Amino acid sequence: MVKERLVFFVLGVVVTLSLLLLSGVFPEMESADSGGTYQVFAEFSDVGTLKPGSRVAMAGVTIGKVTRVELDTDSYRARVAMEVREDVDRIAIDSSAVIRTAGLMGEHYIEISPGGHPDSISDNDYIEDTQSAISIEALILRRITGG
Repeated sequence: MVKERLVFFVLGVVVTLSLLLLSGVFPEMESADSGGTYQVFAEFSDVGTLKPGSRVAMAGVTIGKVTRVELDTDSYRARVAMEVREDVDRIAIDSSAVIRTAGLMGEHYIEISPGGHPDSISDNDYIEDTQSAISIEALILRRITGG
């Protein structure tokens, strides 16, 4: 009887941890050889649920993370600071930053779409071309009202 309870308990713990890992509750582990980073900024009119720690990706591959989201009190736009891996050092200056949603109701993250300009973004540069988060609620309301 005690042995059966122990087996069911261990099985429950394994299943629970597996589900938590698959659902993304635990933050991504950083590799030990991650190297340095440089900082890039972008401004958006709406960041949705984007927050520090959200991933920054290019072609679906994580290349960094959001380090700060704050309101620019001059333009009343959200200023986002991102850390990008140092080995991703040739992001064209005409690249765009788009806030995407992971899955249907997932958290927001930033996808950088590469441009074609020969000059690259440097440390503390801004990505000028941005697209804000899309509100699922606004899309549904627009569909219902026909607007």
